[in-house]
Amino acid sequence: MPGSTTPGPVVGKLAPDPGTRATAVGLPVMEQLECEEGSSTFRFGSGWDLYLSGVDGLSPRSSGTNETVTTCRGFPLIQLTKSGMTVAAPDLIARTELFRTVPDPVATVQKAMAASLPPDGQRKAVGEPTVMTAGTLALACRHNIADGFPMASCFWADYGAVGAIDYFPPGGNRHFAMVQAVERTKEFAGTALRGAGTP
Repeated sequence: MPGSTTPGPVVGKLAPDPGTRATAVGLPVMEQLECEEGSSTFRFGSGWDLYLSGVDGLSPRSSGTNETVTTCRGFPLIQLTKSGMTVAAPDLIARTELFRTVPDPVATVQKAMAASLPPDGQRKAVGEPTVMTAGTLALACRHNIADGFPMASCFWADYGAVGAIDYFPPGGNRHFAMVQAVERTKEFAGTALRGAGTP
């Protein structure tokens, strides 16, 4: 139900920790999307952008800034209209952080989703969340409304990385399908992580 903090049932069982960690985040290779480093020039109104929250208790893999931002666009470009102005938006904006260890990826994505989409926040949750596992990857996705636009937001984690992805509305007026958001999130996490170092 809208505004609920209940994470929803988890589908699937997480695979055991393999004992290796990604050492870098690179550009993902995603079907029908071109990706680049950095955030899009598109901005919501003040305070509406999605950030990765709920990971304060985890130890960063490196010192300094630990966040990598990736923007991916497809064709045709998504057009969003507000107050008589039409602007091009990306298909997705992703934020990824590497950590020494993420002891419980499922609990981490549930916490990240609750912290990033709180009931009293600017974004309004829509429908029920989807929480599932795929190998060593845990995902939590939910539709929401940001600055009047229908968004799909996914949070993912494995044993050494956590990410958040905002999917912009195709056609500018409808949510990105949840099943597609889940599949694209798995595709992103599977191709963006680089290396295989030790914790």
